[in-house]
Amino acid sequence: MPTYSVNAINVGSFLLGESDKVITVFTAERGIIRAVAKGARKPGTKMSGRSDVLCANKLFLSSGKTFEIITQAECIDTFPEFRKDLVRMSYALYYAELTQQLGHGLSDESQWYFDYLLRGLQLQARCRFDPAWLCLEHEIGLLDMLGYRPELTYCVTCRQVLGDYNLGSFNSEQGGILCQSCGLAQRWSVTRESAGGTAHQSMVRETSWREGSHITPLVWKNLVLAADRRVSEDPDCGSLVKSALPQSIHAARRLIQGYIEHRIGRRLKALDLLDQLNVQ
Repeated sequence: MPTYSVNAINVGSFLLGESDKVITVFTAERGIIRAVAKGARKPGTKMSGRSDVLCANKLFLSSGKTFEIITQAECIDTFPEFRKDLVRMSYALYYAELTQQLGHGLSDESQWYFDYLLRGLQLQARCRFDPAWLCLEHEIGLLDMLGYRPELTYCVTCRQVLGDYNLGSFNSEQGGILCQSCGLAQRWSVTRESAGGTAHQSMVRETSWREGSHITPLVWKNLVLAADRRVSEDPDCGSLVKSALPQSIHAARRLIQGYIEHRIGRRLKALDLLDQLNVQ
């Protein structure tokens, strides 16, 4: 059968038969593809290591009835540093799961996304900046590329310029930050609706979601810096991250994480591992 080649990053897999594996890859040429790696579960074979999640390869594929078939794989990068750092590896697995959820339908942007994902994995593996900060940059950059970037500089309701003095709350449903006045007005509106309801527990959850999450000036500055400047590639502003409190970085990430989960409509499994490591 005729074959074609793609540059790919493994972002997921499941077992097939006694010795095969189906790999979900994001390719620079065609976006997300599922392909069979025959014999990948046999010990000592080249395909065994090259079929692991977070491995980047040049793949030669032929078309099958259900899945593509990998005929040859040439390694681009295996990111060996992740085997020595469970925290960074957990963030990288989160990138892979984000790709599985958000990477569909990107045929026109597949090269851009591939390069962005590969660079993100390389930074997470080899850059000495805080892994949570690198993840925050990666998340906001990804949202920006997909057209989902939250509004961080203007109130999403009244369009007032945001600053330290007028921050209200971050609201995932509305897609960004509300100023203090709009946040209070929304909270008052939601509270009045809750008072007249009968299903108390479900109404409390809905109220909390619609009110959004309070945001402090330090957390807001982290979000703006991560969105507007590539700290990991700019030595002049690297000191800003080093001086930031880890708690404020994680708080900023939790806001963006909640926003992503709202867009996707589900909880991502990789976040459970980060929870267990207590690094979110």
